[in-house]
Amino acid sequence: MKKLWDIVIKENIKVRYKDFSQLPENIHGLYLYDPRIGPLIVLDKQLLHAFRLHKCVLAEEIGHFYTAARTNLLSVHTSANLQTMEAQDERKAAQWATDFLIPDCELVRALEAGYLSCFELAEHFDVTEWFIYRKLEQLSRTGLKIKGRDLFDIDMRLYSFLT
Repeated sequence: MKKLWDIVIKENIKVRYKDFSQLPENIHGLYLYDPRIGPLIVLDKQLLHAFRLHKCVLAEEIGHFYTAARTNLLSVHTSANLQTMEAQDERKAAQWATDFLIPDCELVRALEAGYLSCFELAEHFDVTEWFIYRKLEQLSRTGLKIKGRDLFDIDMRLYSFLT
């Protein structure tokens, strides 16, 4: 978490906590950019009581900063093109966040050390299981084989260049 806060300070990103209880339950954070105040991340104040989720959400919102979100998520868009852009922005931010918190080479080391379930990996990386699933989904396009819902194996030759 310290590395995330170091980025916030270095990049002069403002972070505010607000009550999100009136928003849909799957919204935990928002990234906004206003030329007058600069980058702003607004997080649900309930995250202060959920360390791992807080860490993952903050990382994803910082991911929007680095991947240059092209749309303001507070706007309601009816255009399919804008909805596609928003989905792409979300994927890019999630990719940045999972790569930052779970680097591929460290994931390979964890697998080699015997962490073979999403629960074990979440414990090891101090993130949510949902975040591990996102990382694995991103890696599934590169040869990761998922067995059932929770256990998986990996062809280490595909990742030999990472170690």
